[in-house]
This record gives sequence, structure tokens and C-alpha cells, in this order.
Amino acid sequence: MPQHLHQAWHRLAHSRLLRWAAAVLAVVLVVEYIVLPQLAGSGNIVSAVLGLPVILVLLAVLLETGSLASYSWLTREVLPGEERPGFFTLFRIDLADLAVNHTVPGGGTTSAAARFRLLTRCGVQSENALSAATVQVVGANLVLAGLFSAGLLTVHSTSAAGRYLSTAGAVVLGLLVLSVAVLTVLDRHLDGAVRIASSAARTIRVISPASAEQFVRTIAAEVQMFRGDPRRFAAAVVLAALRYVLDAACLWVFLAAYGHVLHPAELLLAYSLANLVALAPLTPGGLGLVEGVLVPMLVAFGAPDHAAVLGVLSWRLVQFWLPIPAGGLAYLSLRLGILRRKQKQPRNKSSGAASTVVRQK
Repeated sequence: MPQHLHQAWHRLAHSRLLRWAAAVLAVVLVVEYIVLPQLAGSGNIVSAVLGLPVILVLLAVLLETGSLASYSWLTREVLPGEERPGFFTLFRIDLADLAVNHTVPGGGTTSAAARFRLLTRCGVQSENALSAATVQVVGANLVLAGLFSAGLLTVHSTSAAGRYLSTAGAVVLGLLVLSVAVLTVLDRHLDGAVRIASSAARTIRVISPASAEQFVRTIAAEVQMFRGDPRRFAAAVVLAALRYVLDAACLWVFLAAYGHVLHPAELLLAYSLANLVALAPLTPGGLGLVEGVLVPMLVAFGAPDHAAVLGVLSWRLVQFWLPIPAGGLAYLSLRLGILRRKQKQPRNKSSGAASTVVRQK
């Protein structure tokens, strides 16, 4: 390729305009083929939910709120140190995180960055925020995989859900074993893990070897913290499980409201598999993926078609769509509250302290 064409292609490939165009195209495709088909029937879903007994709708909303609150308590448990933001602050940060996750294609990475920024602006040290987020996400996903395995062991002998469940179970079991192996290496062979991470960083050149070493040592310190505090570890596991169990209970309430009472083990299996599939960063919050897995699985477990569709879409109305405006309001309250106070604090200090902050930046 001629030099001038090569340079033009290099500038185009690294241009911000091209990245924005690709992002806009991805959003348009998601909205056109996934979001709009769901919204086309949203009026019917809203009408169906409003036609349910008020006590059942309130119960479902309370269960979903409890699920979100459990995740925020989990955030407090995994954050190192004693100086941590209050629960209400963390709850609003997690709501804002969900709002981003549910509106941006592949929103997990973007929402994680937004959550990291909010945590650090609320006074959490950057290394603590990073290690806590990593341990929290990995730990919660391991608990989800454990719930799936428990459901699979309970349902497998009595259900005709299909051979693919056994395949999914084998994959999940392999991931669990791999995760335990990684944690064991971090605990018993930290220096070797640091050398491997530093070598990988030098090869990939995405982060510096020093940053990779610091990250591995921080994660190892987090694991060591839980080993030295069994109560904290048990609380973290229970809170991670509550996050999913309460969310699944919200789905169970809607299914029961539409006339089908599902066995808890079958519910747990279908729910956990759908959420494991949703971890793939393809659509915002697993939009379309969760419904595409959950509805046919519920039907395979004996739920009538109308109960499965109405139950899942009503649950997603509370679990997926409702946190979007709630997260926007939560972010606004943070901006007008604690973030504004934190922003004003350096200005109230002496000029000497302010110059020190500037030099550190």
C-alpha cells in the first residue's frame, strides 16, 4: 500500500469521528432490532401490570429494591478500609451504574468506568475502588454460577429441559474450577502471579508492568482480607446471593400473578442461566438475550406461553426499565449533594494545601 494511503487509513482508523460513528450505528441497530420490538408491546405490558393486584406489584417492586440494596451492601463489604461512603450514597451510585449499563451497548465497561469515577469522587481511593469492583463483580458472578449449578443438580433428574443444560453446566463448572485455581495462585504463589502479570503487560502493552503488578497485589490483599475476616466473607457471599435470589423472587411473583407457580429450583436454573448469558457484552443489560433465553426455558418447565411472556416482560419492566429513570435521578442527587460538597472541599483549604494537590495531579 502506498505510504500516503497507509497514513490516511491510519488517521481514519484512529479518528474519534469513526469511533463515534461506529457507536451510533451500534445504538441504532440495537434500538431498531431489539428495543423497538419490545417497546411495541410495552403498552400492553404496562396495562397488564396495572391490572394486577396492587399488593403483588408492590411486593415485586420491594423485592427488586431489596436486590439492588443487597448489591450496595455488598459494595460496602468489599471496599477495604474503614472510611467508606454511606449506604445511601453507594445505593445511588449503583442506580446510576445500572442506568448507564441499561442504555449503552456493551454498557458494562462504560458503566464500570462511570461507577469507578463516582466512587473516587466520593472519597474512595482509586486502588481500593478498582480492587473492590473487581472482587465484587467476579465474586457475584461466581455466586451466580453456583446458583446455576445448584439449580442444575436439583432439576436435572426430573426435567426435560434439554441436553444443552448439561453442556452449560459443564462450562460453568469449568469456570468455577478456573476461578478457584486463580484465587489459590494469588493466595499461595503471589510472586509468581506478579511475574506472569508483569510479563503479560509487557507483551500486550495495554497497561504498564508496574500497574499490572499493583493490580495483582491489590486483588491478593483483598482476598487475604476476606481470609482473615470470615464474618466479612460470609456476609459478602450472603449479600451476593441475596442480590440474585430477591431478583428471581420478583420474577416468581409476576409468574404467579399471571397464573403459573414455578418450582423454585426450576426458577433458579432458568434465571441464573439467562443472567449468565447476559454477561456477554452484546446488548445493554442483556436486552433481548435475557428474554430470549428465559421465556423458552420457562415454557420448557411447564409455564403456559402467555404466563411466561407476560411474567418475563413485566419483570423486565421493573428490573430493567425502571432503574433507568431512577438512576438518572440518583445521579442528579449525587451531583447536587455529596459530589458538590466534595468539589468545594479543596477550595476551602489553604493555598499551600491547594498547591500540593495541584502538584500531585
